[in-house]
Amino acid sequence: MPQLQALVDVIDVLVNGRLTADKIIEQSGSGSPSVYQAIAWVIGQTFVWDVYAQKAERTRLNLFSNGACAFDCTFDLAGGTASGSGAAFGTVSTQAIGANWYRCRVTGTANGTGIANVQHRVFPAAGGHPYVGDGVSGLGLQSSSLSINGGANILNSPRDFSSAAWIKAAGMPPVAANTIRYVGALDPCAIDAYADDGRAALVGKKWTLLGSSITAQAFYRGPLAVKTGMVPTNLAYSGGSLGIATNGHYGSQKIYDQIALIPVDAEIITLEPGPNNFGAADVVLGDLGDQTLASGFTGAMVDAFKAMRLRAPIAKIICLGTYSGGPGHATHRLFRTNSQGNTLDQFMRREREVCEMMGIGFIDVGGGSGIGYLTSTLYMSDELHLNSVGGERYASFVADKLRALSRVGFFGT
Repeated sequence: MPQLQALVDVIDVLVNGRLTADKIIEQSGSGSPSVYQAIAWVIGQTFVWDVYAQKAERTRLNLFSNGACAFDCTFDLAGGTASGSGAAFGTVSTQAIGANWYRCRVTGTANGTGIANVQHRVFPAAGGHPYVGDGVSGLGLQSSSLSINGGANILNSPRDFSSAAWIKAAGMPPVAANTIRYVGALDPCAIDAYADDGRAALVGKKWTLLGSSITAQAFYRGPLAVKTGMVPTNLAYSGGSLGIATNGHYGSQKIYDQIALIPVDAEIITLEPGPNNFGAADVVLGDLGDQTLASGFTGAMVDAFKAMRLRAPIAKIICLGTYSGGPGHATHRLFRTNSQGNTLDQFMRREREVCEMMGIGFIDVGGGSGIGYLTSTLYMSDELHLNSVGGERYASFVADKLRALSRVGFFGT
């Protein structure tokens, strides 16, 4: 029977995703319950920290570091919400994975060089440290993974918080190892399982965003950073066009001008050319074969991709295809002809054609995400700009396509 039970446990993990987890228990009396490891940081390093946690008597997990990599992020394991701050802080998110377990993620960039402790801290129902504990309450931790610059997990004993690799705060009882059932191992990459769906190559990548107000606003870029682990530098220009306006529009070629600000070590660049080229600036469409900014939109795309390559030689470049505004928008929509005699669908097709011609990654947001002319009331706040639901859909669609590109080696050397 003992041998049979061991076999059943193995099958349970493979089929149902069941594992065990540890309980981190607070001190009796005043204290600051925490388990942590000391990490050597170098300024500018990007990081993604994923912790799988479950509420017990305590419902708040705090992930904390100071000094060379300063951030302070708190996760509500009852409600699934998160907040964060600090010099190194980038983004924070929670993802429900079943049976009250959450993946708690922090991303950011080290703000100094030196040693800093990355801490899993148990928080009381309100407030922070120190607080008066009862010696028995705590919360569950299943695993902890800290990736620097897109590399492998650098933490020792990532699933055994009772081990000597984890320093415990003074006064804490021993970690209760393997006392909590972990159910809901739905993310194979998160548990070092059997397949990578392409996301591993994106984690920690230095990502520069070029685009219009659709990118300048946070509705898709924030969720996309969370879904991929990429570390964003936002250079979008609200009201900008990629090409030169024929009508004196204030945003004339402003997206193009931002290329000069791209960090030279950027690893991924996304260009959202946007609908302003057609609807606000009345940029000349131009012809396939045009190569200069002055020749119109087609040439501006070619010229822009060349300039990006010179500015950031190692970067992988992806174009995010334009979508149409809704029927209530005056200018940035389908079934309208601009002053140059062109329609928005011509600009949308030209984006795809130039990318195919030049070997640039193309993600057809307008053609495949479901965001567009007939769904403006669902996904747009003003017949053009994304609302929160539209931002989530945009981010999910792009994240999936980025992982597909990753699976075919797009982000390799």
